[in-house]
Amino acid sequence: MKKNAVVKFLNKDEGGRYFPPSAGYKPQLKIDEEFTSCFITPKDASVGTMNFGVEHDVFLELQFEDLYFKKIKKNMDIKLYEGNKLIGVGYFTD
Repeated sequence: MKKNAVVKFLNKDEGGRYFPPSAGYKPQLKIDEEFTSCFITPKDASVGTMNFGVEHDVFLELQFEDLYFKKIKKNMDIKLYEGNKLIGVGYFTD
């Protein structure tokens, strides 16, 4: 199941990625003290690359939704990681 969210990706100067992610990007989402895989797709299908420093309206799809879906609440903070590196932040909108 997909959740609506707003995310902003961090650039290398902020400790994030060297290149902005594309639609279908698969980072790790931190929920409480656990990590799970997720897919991020822009709501606007014409967006190919999600630029740094811009809030993007996205669909965030949990890979293991049966374990984590009920833990997600509206306005809950989002922290996205690649390994131990924080690469994006945001919040759930539903």
